[in-house]
Amino acid sequence: MFDRDDERGVGAAAGFAGAGAAVGRGATPAPDWRQLDRQLRGIARRRAALDAEEARWLVLAQQVELHRRFGYASLLEYLERTLGYGPRAARERLRVATALQILPATAAALARGDHAYSAVRELTRVCRQDTEQAWLDAAAGKTVHEIEAMVAGRRPGDLPGDPVDPEDVRKTLVMDVSAETFAVWRDARLSLELERGEPVSDDEVLRALCLDRLAGAGDGARAGGRAAYQISLMVCPTCERATQDGGGRAVEVPARVAARARCDARVIGRVDGDRVEKATSTIPPRVRAAVIARDHGRCRVPGCRSSRWIEVHHVRPRSQGGRHTPGNLICLCGGHHDAVHVGRLRIEPTASGDVLFTHADGRQFGATPGTTNAPSEVMSHVGHAAHVGLSLAELIERATQKVSSST
Repeated sequence: MFDRDDERGVGAAAGFAGAGAAVGRGATPAPDWRQLDRQLRGIARRRAALDAEEARWLVLAQQVELHRRFGYASLLEYLERTLGYGPRAARERLRVATALQILPATAAALARGDHAYSAVRELTRVCRQDTEQAWLDAAAGKTVHEIEAMVAGRRPGDLPGDPVDPEDVRKTLVMDVSAETFAVWRDARLSLELERGEPVSDDEVLRALCLDRLAGAGDGARAGGRAAYQISLMVCPTCERATQDGGGRAVEVPARVAARARCDARVIGRVDGDRVEKATSTIPPRVRAAVIARDHGRCRVPGCRSSRWIEVHHVRPRSQGGRHTPGNLICLCGGHHDAVHVGRLRIEPTASGDVLFTHADGRQFGATPGTTNAPSEVMSHVGHAAHVGLSLAELIERATQKVSSST
């Protein structure tokens, strides 16, 4: 069943098909290219107008719970069974329809055909009433791919020119795999979860598999003296922004990635001049091998069972005078090394030569929020620690000695 606009569209299409067939027989000349352009642009505008109209009706359908009239569990099921949308497309249609209710300028641009639905779909991820006109202006004349790049990493309320944190930029991979590959993917995820003792994301699974491949895991274990970072990172000496090479493209990465690399990397120096510098390792290979052996090639964080793609971390940062000595080095898995450099995990040396792991709020690692395994005297003197310049580890050490001597 077609409405009037659809009938005209089908008629025009049929007429054009007939003209094409006639051209093949040498009877009728092909339509003028200007006419072709007008027809295609007209179809795009009508399609956008129908998308805008559908969005309005979807909001009403949601309000009256139309799906219940047909015995469906949700409006998403109605969209799948009645309108033929897939699950993801149905969810996006509802999300966009809801967003357009508070974005009148964007809804009007879609109804006029100024922007295609795919472009509006991306804009609704970041637009608010006070920013939508700026986004519409910035998106004018751009392709959907360019608009996706503009939106990537930005949050609702951001403006097109606002800086983007590389941490917020997500990349989408769509993979078509066989049943066998799907099965081993699930096995690989389970293996990694058992090793770490906690659920892992798709990102973590894929990263672990890729790093194992790049490290030559299939050719035997990576030598303990070889630096963990064998991936090319470029760090600007002026602004400290870092990019990572990936398949011929320079992808900007968060500052924490460069910080992790500085702990355990092979440095080749500047590459923008005529003089090629001698490659060096941030940690001498023999020292790194000794640390790996001492820690049994495993992450030292309590409860972590990770023993693959281990990185070596400086307990006292090099910027604070930390040295490349075994006593200042510790093995961490990539996840916990990342947690240290973003401040979620702290590692402090103790007077006994061991290390203490704590959460960012001072809780002993693994303790639930609102509790602590440290002596009560420690918590009562946390405020005083800043004044006397003591680290948390030193504070705990002194409080423990005080409790022992009093008993």
